[in-house]
Amino acid sequence: MSTPPTLRAESKTALLRPPETLDTPEHRRFINTAARFFRWLFSTFFAWKIVGQEFIPKTGPLIVTINHLSAFDLPTLGSVMVDAGWQPGVHMFTISKQELFEKPLLPKLMAQLGMFPVYRNQSDVIAMRTILAIFKRGGILGIAPEGTRSPTGHLQLFQPGVAKIAIQKRVPILPVGLVGMEKVMPIGSKFPRRVPIEIHFGPVYELSEYYGTELTPQILERAAWDMRARVAELLPEWMRELPPKDAEIRFGSVLSAEAAKS
Repeated sequence: MSTPPTLRAESKTALLRPPETLDTPEHRRFINTAARFFRWLFSTFFAWKIVGQEFIPKTGPLIVTINHLSAFDLPTLGSVMVDAGWQPGVHMFTISKQELFEKPLLPKLMAQLGMFPVYRNQSDVIAMRTILAIFKRGGILGIAPEGTRSPTGHLQLFQPGVAKIAIQKRVPILPVGLVGMEKVMPIGSKFPRRVPIEIHFGPVYELSEYYGTELTPQILERAAWDMRARVAELLPEWMRELPPKDAEIRFGSVLSAEAAKS
């Protein structure tokens, strides 16, 4: 198995630990041990099923898009990606809301896992610079384009900003669909429930039809719908539907679902 390229530290980024400081045998043992534990946990207690693991690339840059259902989403996806040869904090990174980094003890662990903060609902120049540095060095960015956990399990709208990054930087995208995770540890729950879960990986694709076009709000939203459709294909039919009034309430959608499908 080929080893993904190692990132180098970039100045003025949101990364809590420079990647080269984590590219050590000790960190690899920590990550592999954690991944083995979660794989054992998910296979033993949640009878997990992995479909399409062969679609995971060995090299980047790459955006991994996933539907967001539970606090268990990250360790579930991460354990599979580690098994495919990617090392969090060195080759693989994820965005998390700034509020999590204000809690005691969490930032140190999150740095080990390659998580970095983003300020939501505002322009975050440092987070954007971090994303570009990750792509420049051939890394993976894992992101939930919905922006927040789904309260119902339905796939919510994807934020156009994610599509804009993928188009402008021409980065391939790996879609991932989680099924059953909405029952494991949904919003408001304190303890996980023992239910079957599935992880579905789809083929890597690019938003190439939008390359070189003027990225108006309408074009970006259409591209975001295309990204959403790739994840929706990996989910049961009931999860593909938007929550009621999701478009109008959460994002002030400039396109209706019907228009996006036409």
